[in-house]
Amino acid sequence: MPLLSRAGTFTAVMLALTLIPCALPASETSQLFEQRILPIAKAKSGSSCTECHFSGVELSDYVRESEAETFAALRNAGLIDVEQPDQSKILEFIARKPDKPNPLIEKVRQRELTAFRDWIKASAGNAELLQAKTTERIGTELPPEVIRHARRDRVLGSFVDNIWSEMARCVSCHSPEKNRRLIERHGEDAVDAISWVVPHDPAATLQRLVDDANIDLDAPEMSPLLRKPAGLDEHGGGPKFVVGGPTWDNYLTFLRDYAAIRSGKYRSAQDLPPAPDALVLPTHQHLRMTDIPERLTDSILKVDLYRWREDARSWSKQPVGTAVNRVAKKRLMWQSVVSAVVPTDSPHLSAQRRDPHLPGGRYRAVISTVPVSELSPETPPDWQEEATLEFHGKWPAGYQPPKVVHFPAETD
Repeated sequence: MPLLSRAGTFTAVMLALTLIPCALPASETSQLFEQRILPIAKAKSGSSCTECHFSGVELSDYVRESEAETFAALRNAGLIDVEQPDQSKILEFIARKPDKPNPLIEKVRQRELTAFRDWIKASAGNAELLQAKTTERIGTELPPEVIRHARRDRVLGSFVDNIWSEMARCVSCHSPEKNRRLIERHGEDAVDAISWVVPHDPAATLQRLVDDANIDLDAPEMSPLLRKPAGLDEHGGGPKFVVGGPTWDNYLTFLRDYAAIRSGKYRSAQDLPPAPDALVLPTHQHLRMTDIPERLTDSILKVDLYRWREDARSWSKQPVGTAVNRVAKKRLMWQSVVSAVVPTDSPHLSAQRRDPHLPGGRYRAVISTVPVSELSPETPPDWQEEATLEFHGKWPAGYQPPKVVHFPAETD
């Protein structure tokens, strides 16, 4: 055989041998497992999975006390590839990360990835582990719907829609960009203590609200974030919204869902709250109503707005806007910021999220009331329809001047 041919054959054989996992003593893989895999599973701070998931997914769910049982269960689940260890799905899962990963968590992720890769490669050459068997399942027991619901990006999106979108009424006192004027009166430490808004960062703001106990994860209905601006507990800024109004509903929707996610309450798809049909997003438009009857001075007044559709020659079937506030008793007047009601399947949803507003045009206002004395945080308001009116024209943003309408005249 020619020398070149023999050399080529030798090279091919050596290359093939390098692709076959070398048999390793059981003690070596066991040491890798005990020193690098088990500590990851037992870490009190959790794994890198928590960067994307609030609950439902943890690396510890994929590790058992026994190395043989862990290996066999992962292989049964299709998460370990003994022929191509580097292509194992468990490594793919660990490597997943958000678009902008936290640098500290990224270090944890790389440590986890290296540990599992080294152990899987070594285990693929361990004859004893290759023969290991188990009937035990491994991994999360939660269905995909629950796992998706607890993803941080989905939760953050809900926070933005339901609470962050309302921050315009909070930033003057609670944002360090706006509240420096309060230092002279209250002192820097006191003002910093209430500065829970992290400017331009809803994720950090949510975490700050939890850290400062403004969100009660055990009893979300008792969260200071909800009760103080609703006027149920002492609040230096006074009431900001009404119990049972759209802002109250938005806050309560998020807080209950968030607490359930953090506590692991959701175990099946049936446990999840229904997806909203519409988002209620505060605009910068205000509606004022004058000539309120004296009989309604101790009432909460709600206005649901329907828009005239020229194409269909009819009013919209569902409200396109809503506003709720207390009647100003002395002035027989009512005024409120208006929230746009946007169906979640609307082609305009993204644009409305960026800039919620109601276009000028023709509107029908349905006016309902409930006595202040009947408001309760435990039950929804029992709204009673009082009157309807129509108005039209341009509707610019701003508190002054608002869109002004008159309560329909009443006859005896």
